Amino acid sequence: MDELKEWLGQRSEEQVNMLQQLVQVPSDNPPGNGVAHALCATALLEQMGFEVEQHRVPVEICRQHGLQQVMNLVVRHRFGPGPTVVLNAHGDAVPPGGGWCKDPYGGEIEQGWLYGRGAAVSKSDFVTYAYALKALIEIKALNTGCVELHFTYDEETGGFTGPAWLLSEGITQPDYAICAAFSYHAVSDNKCNW
Repeated sequence: MDELKEWLGQRSEEQVNMLQQLVQVPSDNPPGNGVAHALCATALLEQMGFEVEQHRVPVEICRQHGLQQVMNLVVRHRFGPGPTVVLNAHGDAVPPGGGWCKDPYGGEIEQGWLYGRGAAVSKSDFVTYAYALKALIEIKALNTGCVELHFTYDEETGGFTGPAWLLSEGITQPDYAICAAFSYHAVSDNKCNW
């Protein structure tokens, strides 16, 4: 555990920089077009050495759910035999509305706080999950199971073109899932039916 904390601590500036870049790309839902954000996230994840699968949802399905375009991202790393654990985060956020004292897409840091739309929920989870997986790989902390990162763009409208679509298309078949929220719970029912 100490090795994991040390590895992550040495990269805290990188993590903040990644979050700033993610916050600076709007992904408002509505109108529900997170493709530019998904492309930015793909580039950042590939810079970390991950292979990123891009899964575009057909436009007619997007429209059925009131969205313009959705491209979900999946990163997989198999450590060995065993269950698959999914860490799901969403890149869409409700529009910022009024009352902001900072640019909602600025990613500005003041007194240790990063300001921006989606910074807390759930763009920060993109960073947390990516760096946690990278740390587990680098320090060789696991030798069983598979970890998948799912970055989706429809949480604000129900998850039908994100997690539900990934499951219905057979793109993923997790044994457990941890989803973005203010309280983290693992979900299991043998085959997740989010």
